[in-house]
Amino acid sequence: MLESRYLRRLLAPLILSFFAIGWYKFSEGTLANANQIALNTANFAVYVQQTQYDGYLTATRYICYVVVYVGLALFWYNLVKIVEAKERNG
Repeated sequence: MLESRYLRRLLAPLILSFFAIGWYKFSEGTLANANQIALNTANFAVYVQQTQYDGYLTATRYICYVVVYVGLALFWYNLVKIVEAKERNG
């Protein structure tokens, strides 16, 4: 069985990656619904223009890609280090 410190090293990057994906999906759904509600109620003070909306989603998507890539790289790096340590220590 893996020790808790090894589990933390493996799970932390994966949780960070899932958080980034969730943030993107949340932003995508919430902004689209908020814009539709603002248009339906004629509340243009909270309406986000389409170019701003697209720009925000594009920036969020690229940040998500970077965070997921780094998270997965850290996961595999830590996994290799843990396996090496287990093989060395027996």
